[in-house]
Amino acid sequence: MNLYLEIPELDRHFPFRSFINKGDVLCDPHWHKEIEIIYVTQGTLDLGINDISIRMKQGEVQFINGGDVHYFLASPDSERVVIQFDLSFFQEVSTLRDQKRSLRSIFTEMEQSSWKWSKETAAKMLPLIQSIYDENVRRREGYAYMIKAKLFEMLTLILREVPRRVTRLPAISERNLTQSKDMLYKLERIFEYVECHFHETISLRNVAEYMGFSPHYFARLFKKNTGMTFVSFLNEYRLNKAKWILLNENNPITEVAEAAGFSSVKTFHHLFKEATGTSPLKYRRTIFGNKTARNEEESFS
Repeated sequence: MNLYLEIPELDRHFPFRSFINKGDVLCDPHWHKEIEIIYVTQGTLDLGINDISIRMKQGEVQFINGGDVHYFLASPDSERVVIQFDLSFFQEVSTLRDQKRSLRSIFTEMEQSSWKWSKETAAKMLPLIQSIYDENVRRREGYAYMIKAKLFEMLTLILREVPRRVTRLPAISERNLTQSKDMLYKLERIFEYVECHFHETISLRNVAEYMGFSPHYFARLFKKNTGMTFVSFLNEYRLNKAKWILLNENNPITEVAEAAGFSSVKTFHHLFKEATGTSPLKYRRTIFGNKTARNEEESFS
């Protein structure tokens, strides 16, 4: 159980934090009791929450309940604002007698994905999140009061405008929760294996044997719990590594392909263009204006 528990460093008198999370990141499965908000400001994010896989795009927001196990794989050019807070932050209103719903139920029952809200509601939520983050960064006099005020405004917006889920999720039994944690422990081992060996030749059979599963069972298990095949995940992970190298180094394309774990430059070129709509060299040229890329590119066309 401890493998999944994250304990954010929050001041017990002000149980809140926010930060920017950038670039090519593989976040292992974890959970914490605090509410988490993810606001994608650039790029894409493949997010897993319990048994649900979500592809987030720029301008979208996802709330994650305390206790929900989550993990993600981000694109190298991505950026997201993350906010975490404990429900004790709202202790002033949690004991009001006329409060019809508990704070926990408010966040549990809300529709947690912004693309399921009205455009007007999303347009009100995004500047609130940005303002909370900005206040925490600048830390001008009174910033803590402003953060608290903005979070209360957010709570009011959730109560008044954010829709509730159409179907209420059933309560998770202790047995199901244990099974879910066990599954996510398996995913964590798979992710760690890929992180350590992505630059080598990896087959589905290799990872299945490492996990002690048959290839057929492993393939089904991975697809069911991540929403993608293992080969798709591995290719996407390697492409993200390649994008990071292209954006940060000026290595020849053959070296980029090899460093990212692709068996051949042609395979790398084909998968990269299929995923991004452009070649690796054009992708680099958009960032660096590499005028010498044209000649190098023609050998792969």
